[in-house]
Amino acid sequence: MSKKIPFFLFSGLIPALFLSAGYQNTTYFKLNNYDNYETKSEFANFSAQFDLEIERQPDSFSFEWIRDKQIDSKSEIRKLNSYWFDPAIKEKFYQPGSRPEIRDENLAPEYCSQLENCRNWQFYLNESRFRNWKEETIFNIYGEYDKSIFDRNSLSITSKKYNKINISNILNEYGKNKITELEKNFNLKNIKISHLIYGVGFELQNDKIKKFTVNLQYRYSYQKRVLNKDLELEKYLSDLRQNFNNSIIKNNQISISIETNQQKNDEIQSFSLTSSQKGLKEIEKKVTEFSNKLFKEGKKYNESLHFNVIGDKQIEFFIRFKHPQDKNFYNFQLNSKVNVNLFLEDTDKFWKRLTIIPGNIYDPKTYQSKIDEPVQISEPKTTTNEGGVRRIYGGKWEYHNKIKLNFITNPDENEILYVNGNPVDVLDLNFDYDLEDLRLEQKNQQNSTNSYKVEIKKFKKDSKIQDNSELVVVYEIEFVIKAANSIMDIKWFAWDPKNNKDQQKLIEPYLKDKNDQIIYDQFGVKVKNPEYDPLIDIKTGTKKQIVWISTGKNPNSIPENSNFAQLPSEVSRFNLGLDSEFGFIAEASVSGKGANIVLNSNPENDKVSSFRYLVDSDNSENFEILSKNGKKSEKFDITNSANKYFSIGGVWLFSSKFDKGLSSYKIVSIGENSSSQLFNDVFPNKSIIPFWESKPGQILEQYLLLEKITNENIKKLTYEQILLYWRNFIDNVVKKQQINKINQKLDENIEIKNKIVLLVQKNLNFENLEQTNNESTGSNQDFASSTGNKALQINPEMISEISKFFINYNENSSNIDIKIENIVQSQDNKFDFDIKIVKKDDKKAENFEEVLGILSFSNIEIKDSEQNKNKTKIKFNLKNNEHTVNQNLQNSSQIIDYFSNQENFDKVNLFLEENEENIIANFNLKPEFKEIFDLQTPFIVVKKSSKNSDIFQDSRNIFGALLLERINLTGIENLQNAKNFILEQIQASWKDVKYNYNSDFVIENFDNIVQNAIKNIEESEQIPHKIWNLTLKVKENQINKFYGSKTIKLVNIIGSLNNPKINNLSQIKANEFSLSISKNSENLENAIKDHVYNLLLPEEIDSKKYLYLQNISQIVDNFRTNPKLEKATLVLKPGTPQLNGKKELTIFNSDFSPLGDLNFGGLEKNSGTTESNIEKSTTYWLIPLIIFSIIGLLFFGFWVYNKFIAKFKN
Repeated sequence: MSKKIPFFLFSGLIPALFLSAGYQNTTYFKLNNYDNYETKSEFANFSAQFDLEIERQPDSFSFEWIRDKQIDSKSEIRKLNSYWFDPAIKEKFYQPGSRPEIRDENLAPEYCSQLENCRNWQFYLNESRFRNWKEETIFNIYGEYDKSIFDRNSLSITSKKYNKINISNILNEYGKNKITELEKNFNLKNIKISHLIYGVGFELQNDKIKKFTVNLQYRYSYQKRVLNKDLELEKYLSDLRQNFNNSIIKNNQISISIETNQQKNDEIQSFSLTSSQKGLKEIEKKVTEFSNKLFKEGKKYNESLHFNVIGDKQIEFFIRFKHPQDKNFYNFQLNSKVNVNLFLEDTDKFWKRLTIIPGNIYDPKTYQSKIDEPVQISEPKTTTNEGGVRRIYGGKWEYHNKIKLNFITNPDENEILYVNGNPVDVLDLNFDYDLEDLRLEQKNQQNSTNSYKVEIKKFKKDSKIQDNSELVVVYEIEFVIKAANSIMDIKWFAWDPKNNKDQQKLIEPYLKDKNDQIIYDQFGVKVKNPEYDPLIDIKTGTKKQIVWISTGKNPNSIPENSNFAQLPSEVSRFNLGLDSEFGFIAEASVSGKGANIVLNSNPENDKVSSFRYLVDSDNSENFEILSKNGKKSEKFDITNSANKYFSIGGVWLFSSKFDKGLSSYKIVSIGENSSSQLFNDVFPNKSIIPFWESKPGQILEQYLLLEKITNENIKKLTYEQILLYWRNFIDNVVKKQQINKINQKLDENIEIKNKIVLLVQKNLNFENLEQTNNESTGSNQDFASSTGNKALQINPEMISEISKFFINYNENSSNIDIKIENIVQSQDNKFDFDIKIVKKDDKKAENFEEVLGILSFSNIEIKDSEQNKNKTKIKFNLKNNEHTVNQNLQNSSQIIDYFSNQENFDKVNLFLEENEENIIANFNLKPEFKEIFDLQTPFIVVKKSSKNSDIFQDSRNIFGALLLERINLTGIENLQNAKNFILEQIQASWKDVKYNYNSDFVIENFDNIVQNAIKNIEESEQIPHKIWNLTLKVKENQINKFYGSKTIKLVNIIGSLNNPKINNLSQIKANEFSLSISKNSENLENAIKDHVYNLLLPEEIDSKKYLYLQNISQIVDNFRTNPKLEKATLVLKPGTPQLNGKKELTIFNSDFSPLGDLNFGGLEKNSGTTESNIEKSTTYWLIPLIIFSIIGLLFFGFWVYNKFIAKFKN
């Protein structure tokens, strides 16, 4: 076979930076920080795909692995384990090194999807076959090596069809060339390769394994010479910093003049840099003004002044300069925090210095957040005088999210800001205070308010040493923050524990006597009430459960007439045409028959609208609202009346919201239910997930942990509190995204710099390049300044592709300009030059140039473009349609197919490179075409992903990699054995990294839950079964930033509670059995099970209750795929702790019927084979024949005995 390797996949991971509260994302040059060498570490990850197709059979191929030929040339032989060939495995493409995935429908039949009604007690044993994955497709090399390690290892595939094929050579060669390239272009020293991981992936089909993909990952470190100490440079930078802070800005603040009035009466001054383009433009003007002052004596190091936004009203200033030693650009911080104030011409109106920084509210029409505009409640009043004090009232205003107050007092410090009568702290003449909706505050009821009276009091002060004692002016303005939802409660209508003893038992933790006194035992300890359920809400009689309801892939899928803020990342994915998930947070409960629905007066909101929706209770897959008269919602008035009830059975959703607020949702199951049940137990639905286990819940949990809220307190939050935190979280994410967009920084990744080197070429119009160099008086000549032409250029075809690296996913690359500057030829064909990336905007201030960054290159060898002048041009293109790209080019296979249909694709190799932000198609001319063709497009950025994230990227949800949903103890009675068994199953179910119990995670109430499970062993027919929830959560107070939680269902189900006649399977006397059934029959597996059952019945062993037929699926598969196979060995294992040992039975199958079309998923019958033929082909008919023959022989023997033997004796 010819080895074809038509394309490669390359992926480089860029370490994600944690964004702190200040949103600083710039690394600064530090003074007096010099070492001889700086060591850095990077990560490489790339793959190659091989054109192989092998039969899907256990012995069809093997891996041959040599770790290091210098140490040991002996190869290790590996084969895929049997689970890869099981028909229960999903047929799909498996990424290199990934574990097999189970088809749930094969292992969990329809009647077993709900554990409480599961009669298939062996479901867990079936699942466990695939849990202990052996990682046979992963090959590791530990230690640290130089690049020669790529020549010393080898990974091959050996098969009957293709013999031996090396699948690591091309990867090793690519890796070695990559290291050589880095050494050459960037003068990197002492490069070390460590922890190489080779992984193999493939596509599983019914009867074939194809698209073998080999992945190589490794980490490499290198040393880069650090700059020598430069006293002149350090003094220059230090002087600039001192001059900037002493002469150019004062008191760490600057003033800008913009119009901020949002109200006709000019009372509210709202301002935030994150939402004010005018404010940013004014700062840009200030930068130009400051630059002229700062560099008035000229620039020595090509320096320029810049700023970053770090908050609503704060910025930082830094300069970008070129170091004289390595010619690279660095950033040097001048001031880390400068307040931006609004300049006011009328100094008498001191209250105008009070600035409101508003929050955001969610717009359901655009699915985006927008600035919260205030609503006027009371109008401002005319100025009055009371006792010689002038009083000014600015009115009363309502906001719908938290706001920030900022008041800048004058240098005399004779003005004080008060909130609800209390003075506010002041620093650097700035008073800052947050106004929030605190009506849900439970710890401090005194501060549970959303109404604020804000006062600014001005005192008479003739000198700075005079006290602020004589009040002259008071300015007052009121604010109402309406963000918290009113509490909508669903109460079991018949709930009255005071007058119902049976109900009272459910909420009393200890037993009581007839006189309502707590009962104590003989040791004086309170006697626990076995019926007590701590999850029952005393007020409502229901168990409340916070859930996430997933509604679909479209933001319009949430219930009509309601509003819920979606994750910005999901909205971004939706706008890009990518798969996305939308939904809402709800409080779920179960009501025994009718329900009383009330809207509590605290907190109270006006203009509340409520709706109800009927949910399809028969749909266990998706959340679906049923229509009634063409509408999916019905207006529903909620009052505080205790006598108003709702009794129509079914699953109902209720929503309630106020104007400009988010909806609160309550979902309830009304009917013949027990109030002790959780909603998910009564109405299991894959789209309704416990909130803290859902993706949105885990993201919010991470945010709350960063806000210093403990895990314990997070779980205690009420539904309405969670909604309020959700609003704050969305607001925080949006603000972070806005700041990141403003502070867009240049990606200086070494891989991007390498790509730019590929594109830079000599300008064909510069014909006398070498002649000019020879005539130059110096060895280094700046050709850009000495001639009218540039010495270097970038192919215009590729300008837009380079630009895509430096923009956000939703920006146009045509707004970016790429310039080559400071070109210096160091020697023949080697140049120093800068690549300047500039953002074009005609609306910017005059002479202002927004430089995203400058990349410096030194001693780069540039090939002469003259040699390509007469070659045929080849280029590839991508339709500039984001939706088309993201919908149709989701994976590497689709991308390859897209480009393979373009002209001249047969003349190139395609490399796919993927990182967290981009997918890049790289094209290389094949060697045989390099002399004839010139490639105009070496790479194309196929997809640009959003850089914004909902969560802070240095934290990790560990339970997202735990592939375990349920555990069956299968009759274990010992507590420690049961706990060990559970922990073993958890450890075996981690997808990649394994986390440890009691160090990384804990299990809530572990002992009590397991104790209950081992005391309640049940038979499979004994339904409904008892289910316990094992709640796994991250251990608090740990160094690692882990988060997340997971619930695993726990049952203890066996086939029979009665002990079998034997205690060890080796006591089984039977050793073999025969059958004659078509190997292509769909009933083959059931026939084998029935044979085993009938075979062991005479020994009084019920195989259906006590045994596990371990390899039956593999035997069926072997019979189907091997026409000549006559026998197989069936392994019997204990299905219950009541048995030990194992037993092997030999199966003889003499059928040699034609195999027909052998497909793994469901084998087709031969055209002449009917169900009756299959039945006749079995040997069941022998059983009655043998029985009747034996009976006949017994009667015959009895007759002979009486006729002859007995008569003879007499």
